[in-house]
Amino acid sequence: MLAIRQLSSRIFQRLYLPTSVRYQSSTTTTDLTSTSSSDLEQKPAQDYTLWATSETNRLIDYLSMRIKAAGPITVADFMYEALLNPKYGYSKRHEVFGKKDDLFATPEISQLFAESLVKWIIQEHSTIGGNLLQLVEMGGGRGTMLKRIISLLHENRYSHRFTFFAIYETNPLMRRRQAQTLLGRTFDPLIANDYRVKDGNYSLVWVDDFKQLLPNDTYFLATDFFNVYPIHKFQKTPQGWKEVLIDWNPISKRLQYVLSVQPTPMMRLYQNYLNHITDRQHIEISPKRAAMMQAMCKHLTTYGGSALAFRKDELVDPLSDPGNVEIVADVDFKELYERGMQTQNVQFFGPVSQATFLHCLDFNKRLNKILHNKTPDEQEDILNDAERLMSPEYSDDSLVGYVRMHSHLELAGRAVITRSPIPPVAVISGNGSGHEPAMVGYVGRGMLSASISGSIFASPPSSDIFRLIVDLKRRGAKQILLIILNYTGDRLNFGLAMERARELSIDIDMLVVADDAAMSNSIGPRGLAGALLVIKVAGALAEQGKNMSEIVDICQKVRGHLRTIGLSASGIRAPGQHQSFELLDDEMELGMGIHGESGVQKLKLVPCRQAVDLALGQLFIGPGILDLKPDNSVLLFVNNLGGCSNLELGVIVKDAIENLECRKLHVKRVICGEMMTSFNMKGFSLTVLKLASDSSTTILELLDSPTDAFSWPKTISPTQASNSIQALSDSLEFNDQFSAQLVINETYVTFDTAVAELVKQALHAVVRQLHNDADRLNRLDAVLGDGDTGTTFARAADTIARDLTVGKLTLDRPSSLFRRLGLIAESRMGGTCGAICGLFFAAAAKQLSLSNRSTKMIESLSDAFEAGIQSVESYARVQPGDKSLLDALIPVVDFIKSKRAQNTFTIQDWKDLAGIADRAAHSTKNFEPKVGRASYVKSVDTHTPDPGACAVAFILQAISEVFIKAHAH
Repeated sequence: MLAIRQLSSRIFQRLYLPTSVRYQSSTTTTDLTSTSSSDLEQKPAQDYTLWATSETNRLIDYLSMRIKAAGPITVADFMYEALLNPKYGYSKRHEVFGKKDDLFATPEISQLFAESLVKWIIQEHSTIGGNLLQLVEMGGGRGTMLKRIISLLHENRYSHRFTFFAIYETNPLMRRRQAQTLLGRTFDPLIANDYRVKDGNYSLVWVDDFKQLLPNDTYFLATDFFNVYPIHKFQKTPQGWKEVLIDWNPISKRLQYVLSVQPTPMMRLYQNYLNHITDRQHIEISPKRAAMMQAMCKHLTTYGGSALAFRKDELVDPLSDPGNVEIVADVDFKELYERGMQTQNVQFFGPVSQATFLHCLDFNKRLNKILHNKTPDEQEDILNDAERLMSPEYSDDSLVGYVRMHSHLELAGRAVITRSPIPPVAVISGNGSGHEPAMVGYVGRGMLSASISGSIFASPPSSDIFRLIVDLKRRGAKQILLIILNYTGDRLNFGLAMERARELSIDIDMLVVADDAAMSNSIGPRGLAGALLVIKVAGALAEQGKNMSEIVDICQKVRGHLRTIGLSASGIRAPGQHQSFELLDDEMELGMGIHGESGVQKLKLVPCRQAVDLALGQLFIGPGILDLKPDNSVLLFVNNLGGCSNLELGVIVKDAIENLECRKLHVKRVICGEMMTSFNMKGFSLTVLKLASDSSTTILELLDSPTDAFSWPKTISPTQASNSIQALSDSLEFNDQFSAQLVINETYVTFDTAVAELVKQALHAVVRQLHNDADRLNRLDAVLGDGDTGTTFARAADTIARDLTVGKLTLDRPSSLFRRLGLIAESRMGGTCGAICGLFFAAAAKQLSLSNRSTKMIESLSDAFEAGIQSVESYARVQPGDKSLLDALIPVVDFIKSKRAQNTFTIQDWKDLAGIADRAAHSTKNFEPKVGRASYVKSVDTHTPDPGACAVAFILQAISEVFIKAHAH
């Protein structure tokens, strides 16, 4: 059972999408509280909103007298009285506006939503068939949405002769408001009387029974309709199912929940149904709602049609002010599904998310058209409304997911509570969603006893915080410590909850962490990831049994020695929120907050080392600098804000450690991970904790102490000194040194001085060619691979250029030259191309070392190249046609083999060689890749030449031009 205030309506959260003779189902319930019967009977109901009393609320006075006379009442009786009591009921004295009128700041989104519903209606009508369209709105609100729908159907040329509208509404106040909206005059429309809508002369009736509808295809729109039916609520206990009743507490003078002691009539009626429920502890059953579902399904099966249902409420406590707040039930769509399935030929589909439903109806496409001619401010407002409509509330489902993964946690609403015994001092923290795993990830023995989450980037409501405080007190906590981040919303809501707890004589205190080193405002620096260190220390001390004054004293010292700075290369826009700063591709923001707030300075992107230096420098020059001196010991905490890869994070850690060491500081511990995020912001924060000499050991022991909080690092070891990192020699140098120890047969095949000079010129030409075509090769590789082929060959070219400069290459001995080129390919290129080239040149070099003096040069080279091809095919299992550089290399080697009888290559031979390589490379665009990363890509156009084969063609073109030019002279 829920309660919503008259002005707290918002658009629905879930949409249940129907199709032909259809209705949607879900399985949502609202839990009461997992307490025992005795707890409910003895414990006064706690207030979570502003509570009325019997002196200020006549309905409460009436209910208290009724309960005193006849005993506790059912939830269904309470809802009936709260809504329909002739003198004090909400529906008798208020207009129940509903949840689907003008709920957006921008008329564009309201219109787009109406267009989506009309598109659904038209699609359903065209699918099911039939000439007549009868649309029934269940409830109807003010009638604003129906008015839009009528207008849009009129624009789509739906004739008034074959289109009829009905509103299922029993509240006379609402019928009067709907008549004013739809008919342009204020009066109380009579049930089943036919009225004419001005826009299009359509027929409109109000009904309270489906028998009053036309016997034709009917399309139902049910928005927040099923939740108004009275429900009976049941809770599972060790003694079996009990019905939740409402009693009067004479001490607090408030209504309160209790559990039935004896079986109630509804328990006996639903006993078999309840006994088969194994997956829930609480359930709400509404006989009247089930009857309405069956009536609707019967009408659909008799006459055909579809139904669409959705809902969303904002809540206050149901018992707080009955008669002045609208009492509704959290619809159990599983129950409706089961009731509806008792009617034959009814199909249930869904649930689907609202965003999915609207996306299928081209909502985004039409939204983009609307935005086209709007000003930036108008676009911002429209997008905010669109996000509110399209974006789901992730936080609740996220908490469920985390709790289901970790057996040491339990979930109560949006509060995550440890199942471990609550220590004498319970530590509680909380924040808005969007920073996961904070704070849910830090609940467990040795850290938080519980955490509480709000909506995205919004502080938890004080009522939820207060409820959690009371719950932990009930579970055995003698004292309670709140640890929060320094934000206005958190200070207000946690502070209000604390003051209300103190009214109940609960021993409670609050510690606010403000560790931002970048900027400060009227409430002080912002709270950032450094708060997690304070939470860990507090949790460890609580686990040791320390009292609250001891814990607060140590945590205050830690807080005073703590500073954090953030740096990001992207902004963040949470659903329904403004983006505080935007960054270009070459910019970064220094000192932003975890909610996407702008920082202290916008800078151009710089290498990681410089970025880390800028960030850490702020700790020494910012508004709240740390008093650090040379030889001080510190702890470093590197936090991923959500968008950094682990590869990048490792570089950041390395640079941060080295930066602090350059400042003559001793880094005793390093904590690193994705621990307090800001959605997927591509950034990080650096926290430095000064370890005072008198408490350094104690603080480190507390941070190292065990916890079962799933997001805290399981092991935090001391930082290793830089001299413990073993520096290995370059792999190419290692291979050189290793090769020098081998006995290698000297080949008799050598080049004369003139040819050796041409080889040198050819290698220089290859270096230039590979550098010039690096971008072109990268673009080719980006189609099927990771876009680095050009860069890969350019790295090899750089090493060849260096070797040419220092005389490292033996140009007159081809076996030595090829061996070196193979080592360069192996160590500098990497990947498939590097392996193929390395194998090719290594096998060629070995074959040349076996050649005798009498063999002609072309024969020796053709044999060597053929050996290289065979080696690649053997080891790499690469075959012709597999779309690799081998597809260009094999035709080239075949051509060289065809010239074995010649003593030298002619100019034409060199031209033919280059042409063969070029044609072979281009032909690979018709091949299907079967090796390398490209072989795993199936969803893109593969009609692109292989970049490795193209690189071979470029290399042979450069070589051929050198020898052609030499022969021409």
